[in-house]
Amino acid sequence: MYSAAAGMAAQQHRLDALSNDIANADTTGYKRLRVAFRDLLYTPEGLATQGITEGAGASAATIGRSAVQGAARRTDRPLDVAILGLGWLRMRRADGTQLLTRDGNLTFDQQGRLCSQRGDIVEPPINLPADADVDLVQITPDGRVTYRGTEMGRLQVVTVPSPEGLQDLGDNGFAVTAASGAVRPAPATTVIEQGALEGSNVDMGDAMTEMLESQRAYEMASKAIQAQDKAAEIANGIKR
Repeated sequence: MYSAAAGMAAQQHRLDALSNDIANADTTGYKRLRVAFRDLLYTPEGLATQGITEGAGASAATIGRSAVQGAARRTDRPLDVAILGLGWLRMRRADGTQLLTRDGNLTFDQQGRLCSQRGDIVEPPINLPADADVDLVQITPDGRVTYRGTEMGRLQVVTVPSPEGLQDLGDNGFAVTAASGAVRPAPATTVIEQGALEGSNVDMGDAMTEMLESQRAYEMASKAIQAQDKAAEIANGIKR
């Protein structure tokens, strides 16, 4: 009964992750969650029997996000950028929090600073002259931002040794931790495409298939609990 209950809890964790993926299927730069299962503690079964153990079920845990590249879709908007390859853009929130994101839907705030649609400032800051025409902004594959031929700054695309160790901050942002390691420049193969956005890497067909699989596994585990409960009820009836 306890093994089946542990299995239900594990499948519920997987269903939660899949639900989050499906909800973000249209989120720019979203990376699907990776869930792994492991066996729980095994204990010897019986006193006279040798080499037989009884398991306590399984558990599930989120082990990071898939690094598969999402499809780049053209927007032809000059401040939209898609990262092609490994890496994240460096940003800074209003409270000073440093974060990494692959959401390249950028804009300029009232102070002329290049930022995300949520107001996170590109780090290091890139400023545009007052009353500038954003249609004249050019962003090169290596991240240099120019306006009327003058370089205004450069988008920093960075990576970390262990991306699965990044802390999820929500809103497509991640914080560097001791587990992820310090930021470092992205590989030379990583480029920026102007006028495009990276789509989510969630495959709806795969996600729905995995969700049905988890629902069936959850149902099977619940049936096992019902059968064990029925057996215990019969045993109690015989004792009376």
